[in-house]
Formats: sequence, C-alpha cells, structure tokens
Amino acid sequence: MKKLILSIAIITSLIIAACEKNKDKNSTPSLEGKWELVNTIYLEVENGVEVSDYNYTGIAGDYIDFRNDHKVYSHVDGTDDVSGYKLLNNNKVDIEGDTLEIRSLTTASVTLYGKWYTNSNSYEENTVNLKR
Repeated sequence: MKKLILSIAIITSLIIAACEKNKDKNSTPSLEGKWELVNTIYLEVENGVEVSDYNYTGIAGDYIDFRNDHKVYSHVDGTDDVSGYKLLNNNKVDIEGDTLEIRSLTTASVTLYGKWYTNSNSYEENTVNLKR
C-alpha cells in the first residue's frame, strides 16, 4: 500500500511539473510585472564625438516594475522613482515622454532601447536589459 501511495505521489508530481512547463512555454510575454535590472548602457554623442558612456550593472534589489495602473516603479542604485507609462504600437513604450523600443520580450527577459537626437550629429542612446 505504501508503494502505491508513493507511486501515485510521484506520478502526480511529474504531471504537475509537466503542466507548469507547458504553461510557461505557452504564456504570452508581457512587459507588465516586476523585472530585475541586468544592466543599462548609456552613450552620449555631441557633434559626432562620444562625450560620455556609462554601463551600470544591476545589483541585488534593483528592479523595474511595470504595473497595470500604467505606472512604472523602479529602485536602481539606491534611488526610487515612479513614472507614468503607456504601451504604443510597433513594440514601443512611452515613459513620461521618452519612447523606448521593445527590442526583445520573452517571459524571462526584455531589452528596451532608446535614441534621442538633439541635432543630426548629437544624441543620447540607452539600452536597458531586464530579467525575471
């Protein structure tokens, strides 16, 4: 009898695990939710000359949280922030007037990219990599 109960428990565990794996594979990726910051890469160019670059690697506790109230909450490098956001057509997100392209989005990771020109040879560029 103990063998039968143990066998049923093992089979049930395997079925539940298989269902969970299928559920993850079939999930539609969404920007909404809490993401860990992997890194952010910033570049500033003035008149065709690079004047600043910065690569910040996320530390434990850094996050960006896109909530369903159309606010994004973040805690990065000890600084908290709350901003409004909205999803746009063509895989873009607007965060308080800054439009970022959603370069890749899976259930486990997202890459956001923005490039803002001040004139034809001057711009700022930012890439943000996040994971669940």
